[in-house]
Amino acid sequence: LETRWIADRLAAVSTEVDRALAAYRFDEAANAIYQFFWGELCDWYLELTKLRLIFDAPTDATALTLNALVSVFEAALRLLSPFMPFLTEEIWHALYNQQPPAKSIALTRYPQPADFPQNPEATAYMALLQELIVATRSLRKDLGVPEKEPVPIQVHLAPQYRWMLETEFDAIQKLARVDSIEAAEQPLTGSNVRATASFEVAVTYQRQIDAPAERERLTKELAKLEKGLAAAERQLGNDSFMAKAPAHIVEGLRKQSAETRTLYDKAKADLEALDNLG
Repeated sequence: LETRWIADRLAAVSTEVDRALAAYRFDEAANAIYQFFWGELCDWYLELTKLRLIFDAPTDATALTLNALVSVFEAALRLLSPFMPFLTEEIWHALYNQQPPAKSIALTRYPQPADFPQNPEATAYMALLQELIVATRSLRKDLGVPEKEPVPIQVHLAPQYRWMLETEFDAIQKLARVDSIEAAEQPLTGSNVRATASFEVAVTYQRQIDAPAERERLTKELAKLEKGLAAAERQLGNDSFMAKAPAHIVEGLRKQSAETRTLYDKAKADLEALDNLG
């Protein structure tokens, strides 16, 4: 999953950089590369790739993963080279053990969108996996779980996404410090639950969450979601806006409104459950 995702992201960032350079917006091009290099390549791709690299008992999968990692890193260096020419030049030569295919990285092909296979489906799956890991980390912190202590979790996902709990178990286990995952058939509620428009995750931990703090958090969350719903309803109820707005804008607004409503209902149920506990 992570290899298909990073290839799609390379295609997307190459498109963004190409567009920015064509418009002489060098700051936007540099920022796009920075966000990709640190926020996606380093923060996620490298961490996920580590799970596939088993050097004491290498397999074909290890070799394929390592080749993909080197290829992605080399492409990222070429993408970054106009903005950091000296550093990327040194690293690029070292990557090829001082026998690179060209005299300089500046003489190589600059990455183009067509160089990388696009896979928006993998990017959507990866976004869901990232969101689940981040939500679990956040919930662990709120519950006061010691950093190195693994915990069991329950996850409620739409049936079409439940395969991720098995195929990406290693990623969730290592990056969110989880020791077991239970797929819940019904939506989850309670003070030990984090909910998004795509899933709910619950961490099983003996220490109870700070009820007043959680109540305050949920109250603020409800207020923010209420504003979002009210704004969406105003736009969707505006006949003039609806008549002039492009179809994709209207569809996006309706989708956003539905997701906000789902989050609102979940937060309201969690607050009610917390209040029932006294």
